[in-house]
Amino acid sequence: MEQFYYYWSMWFLWVLTTFIFEKTKRRIAVSVFILTNIILSIHDIALYFSLNAAYMMFFVCGCVYAGYLGMYRFRYLMVYLTLVAAYAFVYLFALYDPVWFIIKPEWAAVILIVLLTASVERNFEKQLVLFVLGMCQGELVYSFVIQKLAGAMAVGGFQWLNACSAGMILLFGISKYEHLASQIGQKSKRSNKGATKMS
Repeated sequence: MEQFYYYWSMWFLWVLTTFIFEKTKRRIAVSVFILTNIILSIHDIALYFSLNAAYMMFFVCGCVYAGYLGMYRFRYLMVYLTLVAAYAFVYLFALYDPVWFIIKPEWAAVILIVLLTASVERNFEKQLVLFVLGMCQGELVYSFVIQKLAGAMAVGGFQWLNACSAGMILLFGISKYEHLASQIGQKSKRSNKGATKMS
């Protein structure tokens, strides 16, 4: 049941986009992406590595969407490289000295990358792109480094898909919490202004 988190997380995201979000062309595109990604998750593509097809879809769509959002600035490149290095570092450190980890390394990597992404970028779409690309490239770097020790291995398997989908839900939750907190703050400011005017 290693794919449990991935399938439930993607199904949850599909339900959100299909039944809760407002009806737009973007909603249809996201729903199609999620269903296609679920279908492709059981297939592998043999290149220099054995790559999971769903992983490749995340990577390609992340690159395309980054171009669509105009994320060409040096700042985004530095954040992206930091996320890649953080992901690879957590996994390599766990391989070298696993006694330091009280939770699984994949969850430690997800939490670290989500916190880094949420702290440097406020726009949810850009957060999502940075997170997905950081996870994808970090997995590729880690696989490239340890291939001489571990031999042939699949890149972006269900362990990675579990972590990536859970991280996307965590980012979504953080963005909704920030939006709710800002709305509550604005309402309290308005009520305070109204109270001062009444007095």
